[in-house]
Amino acid sequence: MQTPNLFDLPAAPAKPAPRKPRVPLALGELPVSSVPAAYDREHLYSPKAGTAERVDHRPGDRFEPLPASPSQPDAWGAWWRDFASAPTPDFLGLEPGDVITIQHATSTGTGAVVATCRFGAVVRYELPQGPWCDETHAEMYVTRRNQFGHWYR
Repeated sequence: MQTPNLFDLPAAPAKPAPRKPRVPLALGELPVSSVPAAYDREHLYSPKAGTAERVDHRPGDRFEPLPASPSQPDAWGAWWRDFASAPTPDFLGLEPGDVITIQHATSTGTGAVVATCRFGAVVRYELPQGPWCDETHAEMYVTRRNQFGHWYR
């Protein structure tokens, strides 16, 4: 009988299974999500405490509505660490790896979801190249989806 050695490596690393493209959620549907979901005036969002009591919404599988943020800087920092930035497996149906359309101020573009938390989803998108910009990508939070299926903050 051979005993496996700590440093025995397979001949070739296993390739991860290709991820199937996910079908976007139909407009007007409330997603099954770890955070609460509401659909109001053709916009999908996660209602916060105080708002959730006044609108029809689907409760989150893991989280209640996000409590209101305090205005004091120290208290706000604690609120962000303890509540808002808590990692979640999804945000309103978005999962890391999803490619979505982002609504910018004057245009739309695509971006990839890199992380999700109770507050929203972090999306990375390409920046236009030019002499004024050294960066190739930027990141932003998205927290809502409009009636055209584009995500925004």
